Amino acid sequence: TYDRNTYSYDTHDADLFNVSHHDDQTIRLYEERLIANKVRRKVGDVTVGKHVETETERVSVPVEKERVIIERVTPTDAGRAVAPGEAAFGEGEVARVEIYEEVADVHKEAFVREEVRVSKVVEEEIVSTSETVRREELDIDTEGRPVVDRPNSDRI
Repeated sequence: TYDRNTYSYDTHDADLFNVSHHDDQTIRLYEERLIANKVRRKVGDVTVGKHVETETERVSVPVEKERVIIERVTPTDAGRAVAPGEAAFGEGEVARVEIYEEVADVHKEAFVREEVRVSKVVEEEIVSTSETVRREELDIDTEGRPVVDRPNSDRI
């Protein structure tokens, strides 16, 4: 004897009820999923160069100059008589003095003022995007009163 729990259409009376696994049909349900990839693209260029600016700069340099002072002085033996032949009157006696002055000698020299280092760093950020995806769902229509075991969830 068989009861509801022990009877199987697959093993007993399969021909009677026309049950065969050869008659099973499979329906595939498809869905789209978002697959994230990355593409590297050029967004621009940065050019770092230099140019020359000119400006007028002033510098003060202390300089020395010599000057000649000529003054008349009364000798300590003024008014004393000179022995004959001691005084030589004549022209051509000259006192010569060389005069010097300092002149500012300004020249330019180049010095390192600053260094600029140009480099790149990679920063990571999270970019969120949304897209509409499609999914096939199972539709079960019945006519009459057949017994159908439906899955608990339409999404597996």
